[in-house]
Order: sequence, then C-alpha cells, then structure tokens
Amino acid sequence: MPVEFDKTNGLINLHNKNISYIIQILDHKYPVHRYFGRFIQNYHDNHDLPQGNHAFAVDVTPEFPYSITSLPLEYSTIGSGDYRLPSFLIKDSDNQLLPLLEYSSMTITHKPINPTQLPKSVTKNSPVSTLILHLKDPQTNLEMDLNYTIFEEENLILRSTTLKNSGTSVLMISAAASAQLDLPTNDYSTLTFSGTHAHEANPTLVPLHTGIQMQHTFRGTSGPQQQPFVALANPNTTEFNGEIISCALIWSGNFESAIEVDQYQHTRLKIGLESTTFNWQLLPGSSFQTPEAILTWSNSGFNGMSQILHNFGNQLKPLPRTKETIALNTWESMFFDVSEKKVENFIQQALPLGINMIVLDDGWFVNRHSEDGQLGDWQYDSHKFPHGLEPLVKQAHRLKMKFGLWVEPEMITENSQLYSKHPEWTLNYKNRQPITARHQLVLDLSQLKVRQHLLTTLLNLVQDNHLDYLKWDMNRHLTQVGNAWLPAEQQDELYYRYVIGLYDLLKKLRQACPNLIIENCSAGGGRLDFGMMAYTDQTWLSDLTDPIDRAKIENGFSYLFPQNIFSNHASASPNGQNGRQTTLQSRLQLASIGQMGFELDLNTLTENDKTLIKQQILKYQNWWSPAFNNAAFYRLTQIGDDTKVTWLLVTNDKKQALIFYSYGISSAVKRITTLPLHYLDDQATYHSLNNETFSGAELNSIGLTIPPVQNDFETQLIWLGQN
Repeated sequence: MPVEFDKTNGLINLHNKNISYIIQILDHKYPVHRYFGRFIQNYHDNHDLPQGNHAFAVDVTPEFPYSITSLPLEYSTIGSGDYRLPSFLIKDSDNQLLPLLEYSSMTITHKPINPTQLPKSVTKNSPVSTLILHLKDPQTNLEMDLNYTIFEEENLILRSTTLKNSGTSVLMISAAASAQLDLPTNDYSTLTFSGTHAHEANPTLVPLHTGIQMQHTFRGTSGPQQQPFVALANPNTTEFNGEIISCALIWSGNFESAIEVDQYQHTRLKIGLESTTFNWQLLPGSSFQTPEAILTWSNSGFNGMSQILHNFGNQLKPLPRTKETIALNTWESMFFDVSEKKVENFIQQALPLGINMIVLDDGWFVNRHSEDGQLGDWQYDSHKFPHGLEPLVKQAHRLKMKFGLWVEPEMITENSQLYSKHPEWTLNYKNRQPITARHQLVLDLSQLKVRQHLLTTLLNLVQDNHLDYLKWDMNRHLTQVGNAWLPAEQQDELYYRYVIGLYDLLKKLRQACPNLIIENCSAGGGRLDFGMMAYTDQTWLSDLTDPIDRAKIENGFSYLFPQNIFSNHASASPNGQNGRQTTLQSRLQLASIGQMGFELDLNTLTENDKTLIKQQILKYQNWWSPAFNNAAFYRLTQIGDDTKVTWLLVTNDKKQALIFYSYGISSAVKRITTLPLHYLDDQATYHSLNNETFSGAELNSIGLTIPPVQNDFETQLIWLGQN
C-alpha cells in the first residue's frame, strides 16, 4: 500500500519504493509534517515536536502541550497563534479570518486529482495514488481538502488544495497556496531562477538566512523575470551529489514562492497564487481549486532533481512525435517584409537542405508592416499575398513539408476591426485611458464570448489553410486587469480567471486539432512553465539566437524542463541581438540539441554553408528521432560556472550518447581537458565516430579527452555508441 495509516498515533506514511512523505494527525485535529525524503519502511513516533514553552507563544494545555506558533503544519493561517507566512487566508461574512481548520477524515484513491479547469497533470500511463485529508470549519461549514498524489515510479508528489463552501454565507479567499512544507532546520541553500528578455533562466544559489526570501510576479504571466519554482539544497550539493527538495507550480500566471526561516531556525516553504493580486468569492455551494505544485526529492544532486522534473514534463506533453520537424522561420531574415514570392523562394531553397517545415512569422496579416501595425483580425494581407496563404501551404505539402504561422491571439491593437466593434473585450479600467505595451492591449480571456471568438478565428485559420503548426506568442504583460461584467467585489479574481480562460482556449484548440504542433512563445521563454507545457509541444526559449548566450539560457531552463521541448534555431553571424561572431558549425551544433530550426536568409549561404547544413541535418535526423527524443539530459559543468556549458545526452538504453561542449573564451595556455561523463554504462564499451574505443567505466571516472582550440566560442558535438 502506498498510503499507510496508523490509527494509534495518527501517522500517515505516503510512499513509493524511493521516498516517504510522513504526516501526523496531531490530537485528532491538526495535520503536521514529520518527514520528507528517502523511503522509510517503519517510522516510529520518537522524534519530539516543538513544545509550547517559549515566549510570545499562545497558551498550551496539559492535554495539548504544543504551540501552533512553532508546529510544522501541513497548512496554515494567521490569527490562531502561527505568526509565520500563511498558506491560506479566508474570511467569513463578518470579515474575520477563519481559524485553523480541523481534520475530519481521509480518502485514499488510485486516481489523480486532474482538476477540470487546470492542466491535466497525470496521464493514464502514470500509476499514482492520492491521499486526500479532509478538514472542516464547523461554524461556516467550509470544507478543505489537502491533496497529495504520489507517483509510483518517480520521487514526486503533486500537492494542491480544494475548498468547498457547504455553508450558507459567502466566504472570501485572499491567499491560497498550493503547497506548504515545514522543515525542522535551516541548513539549506535555495535555488531560484530569474531573468529578462533575451537573458532568461539565470540560476541563483544562496544560503538561507533568518527572515523571508520570496519570488513572485504581478505581471499576469509566469516569467521571465521570476520562475514559479524553488529548491532547497543541502550544503555542498553539486550537479552529481547531494539532497534536494524542489517545488514547482503548474501555473502560468501570478505566483508566489516564499521561504521563511523563523526565530527557532525552522524553515517554511510555500508556493501558490500571488496574494496581492488575488481575492476569490467562495459562494455557498461553490468550490475553488488551487493549481497543483510538483514536490520532488533527490539525493543525486541537481541532475537527479532535473531527471525527475524532465520525466514528469515528458508525460505532460500533449503530442507524441513520430518525426522531428526542422523549421525555417522567416523572422530574422525578413522581419515584417514578407511576401508570397519571398516565401515561395524560401520553400524551394529549404527543400534541398533537408528542412521540412516553413514558418511564416509576424507580418503576414492586414496592415502589419511594423510592431505598431494592426493586430487582432488575423486576415492575410492581400497585397503581400494576392492569392492567399493556401497556395503556399499546398506548395509545401506537395514537397512533403509542413507549414505554420505566427499568431498572438491574446493581443489586440486599437486600430483593429475587432477593437472598433468590441472595445469591451479588452482588459480595462472604467473611465481610464487604456495603457498599451508594444502598442497592444490584452483581450479579456475570462470572457467566454472572447474565447469563443478566438477559437473560431483560430480554427478557421488552421483548418481552411491546412496548417500544421502555430507559433503562439505573447509580447506584453497585463495591466489594468479589470472589466465591466464582473461585480466590484470580484474584480480581484481576474488574474486567476484570465489564466483559466487561456487554458480553456488552448484545450479546445487541441481537441479540435489534435495533430497541430503548437510552439509556446512569450518574446522568447517569457512563459515557459509546467502549465503551458501541458498544452504546447515546444517552446521558443529566447529571442536571443547567439549560440554562446543561448547555451547558457538553455542550461538554465534544463534544470526544470526536458531538452526535447526547446526550439533551437541556427541564425546569422554576426548575431542580430548581441553582435557576436560565431562559426556556422557552432550554431548548428547547439541547434541540434532540442527541436532544430533556422532563422537564416538562405540567399546569403555559400555552397560550403549549404553542405555543412545538409550534413548536420542528416546527423540530427539519425540521432534525434527516435533515439534521443526522450534521452536523459545531464549538465557536466557545476552550477555557477559561467565560462562554459557542457551537456551529456544518454539514450534510455545507454547505448548512445551525445556530448555538447562549449569552450567559451580561448586561452594562450593550451590545455587538454578531461571530462568525466558520470552516467554511461560502466560495463559497456563505447566507440566514437573517429573509431576510438573506451570502456564506460573509464569515460565515467576518468573522462573524455577534449582538445584545446585556437578561437573563442568554439563548440564540439561528440557522438558515442556501444559496440
């Protein structure tokens, strides 16, 4: 049984063969946290809980000598003696905070929660067990379910909370965390990620300190400034060794992750909805569901943590790939200056190189010649495309190529036809001048009629033109998050309702077009999270296509997400964003890690360039599909090393490996580097394309020899296979 309950002492052991999560129902009232880590078969109740004999604590009784002030709780609020960060704040009709709810019963099932309005987090092929702790407030009849879903094969638990108002009066939720974890020590470092446009996913690893460390966003989306993720690592944890607890939110909107070290050096971690921009009216008979949080434990360093998250992410993805697409995108070669003739030539030039998908980016629709042009009507420009889009799609399909378009469905401009008809469909404040960003306003996805219009528009676009792919972009964040149809007391629900509306739109589009490839983009990786992963197939990681800086971005995102969702394109040199000059080989080698593609003007290529591209595409097709599509991905450079990026990809059977090595700045002192690979089969024999032979043990323990280079920013991509 993955859930064991000892009624004599109230201990619950939620476990699989690798991990245990132990809860105790204290005094038949309060769920308290006792342990999370390596699997324990027999847990004895011999570890003392904090007593209530300290200053400023609320009074205790002989029957209950524990103080709420310092107990390691599974859920918390304020007003009952717990002065730490609360996971929930709920007020009754008298505007008074509810006290801690008390345990009433539990349910154990082998089904996941999979909330109906939120991303489906567990597929049919993932065996799980779910523990639900039922709590209740007898005065208001509020019911709270603490949900714990454990995976049979992974060191992973999904946490969430469901609230149901079974009373007769309205309740107000003003804070709602998905998970809380109280730990008995503060001997950790915390790992978080931050960034900005073209500089996403930068890791920060710092020791915990007394007080509060917090990450949050008010932007209406999940990033790139902050990532809805936090990890606690034991001291001296490396990529290869050390214990780590991590927590990520399956959510694409405002979030809040916080760690508090209290006066007794206890640690509280919580993650959930950002509370400043959130309130929710819980009407009698209604329910509210928090997003799910992913809780993991690993004793194999940061790479071990990543493997758990990658495996979870891979079972989230909506569309299994039978053949990898290699895209040629018009953006960096044409920008807004696209036309029928140019795209026709693009298709003809791309085919001999082995490229099998054309993506027509921004600029294909009416009155769109710059970023301040018309947006929101999604009608092709008859001057640029006098015969429409369908002939181009047919041309691509005749040549066995796919065809896709760039769209930004959530956005609209004031000069669009849609805005002139329905200005009330945008997020707006009554009697206030609209605030634009990138010359755009945001459509209110909380409104069903807005979503229905967008779904109809997108379906017509995809089905009438027989499209294979959409690049779904979002180039601004939310402002003036209000509308005219929700009453005043519910306006603070809009940030949550917007994301639920986005998920609903994406879900219905996927149901109607199950084979459509959808690429997630928000000016690059600005909305890469586990929520969007459930509805999209791949993500444009960054608008920065320079291979050296992009490798660092990919390295950062790899802590959370599998490399097979990374849309990775080779572009021109010097790079258009940072001016760096790199070799075509380096750009191609990085593009081969992930979903390969190009942002190039093919007219500028030499014959040698074309030969190199064809050779690399052939290698990619032979390597990636199917062998490396779900390969394990490991970082071989320690966290914080900004001088180079090194990765190892190993197929599930460990019979093949790819090593990506980026040299960074060259040195006058030419030294040979040995790179231990750590994760190959010790007992196997491997060979390289140069006919060198190695044992797996020597590659793991001694390493692969990496020769020095003469120039800056060179890379190597090395294949190894078993004999």
